[in-house]
Amino acid sequence: MPIIDRILPDLLRVDRGQWQAARHLSILAAVTAASIPLLVLMYHLLGYDAVGMVVLTAGIVMMVTPFTLNAGVPLAVARDLFVGALFLLKVWMAVHLGGVAAPTTAWFVLCPAVAMLIGGFRPGLVWAAIVTGTMVLLFGLERAGLILPPQATPGMPLLQLVSMLGLAGLVTLIMALAKGAGSIERRGH
Repeated sequence: MPIIDRILPDLLRVDRGQWQAARHLSILAAVTAASIPLLVLMYHLLGYDAVGMVVLTAGIVMMVTPFTLNAGVPLAVARDLFVGALFLLKVWMAVHLGGVAAPTTAWFVLCPAVAMLIGGFRPGLVWAAIVTGTMVLLFGLERAGLILPPQATPGMPLLQLVSMLGLAGLVTLIMALAKGAGSIERRGH
C-alpha cells in the first residue's frame, strides 16, 4: 500500500501496532472518500438532499483524518475524530430519519468496531458505551414524541436495502483488516 504509506508520518513506523492502526485508519478514510459521492447521489435521487449534505460534511472530516497525523495529531485523537464524525452523522440521521427505527441506525455498530480496530479493546468499549447511551436516549426521545417515527416514503425500502448491504460490506472489511493485523502480529513474534 505505497500510496497509503506515503500519507503517514515516518514516526509511526517505530511501533508496528501504531503503524498498522494508522494504515487501517487510512484505508477506512479511502473507502469513505470513494463512497461519499455515491451516497450523496443516492440520497439526492431518493429525495433526501439534507441527508446527503450531512453525509458529505461528515465524510470530509473522516477523509482528512489520516492527514492530521502529519500535523502531529496523536493517533488516538485522529481515531476519535474519525469515529466522532461517524457518530455525529449517525445521531443526526437517526433524529431526522425516524429514531431507533431509522434505516441507517444499525450503522452505529461501526463506531465501536472502528475504534477497536484502530485503538484496541478499551476505545472500543468506550465507544460501545457511548453508542448504547445514545440509543437509549434516542429511544426515550422517540417515546416522548420528540423524534418522529420513520416516514413511509417510496425510497425508504431502497434506503433500507442499501444501508444493510453497505453495512455488511464495511463490517466485512473491518473484520478482514483485523484478521490481517492479527496474522501480522503472530508472524512478528
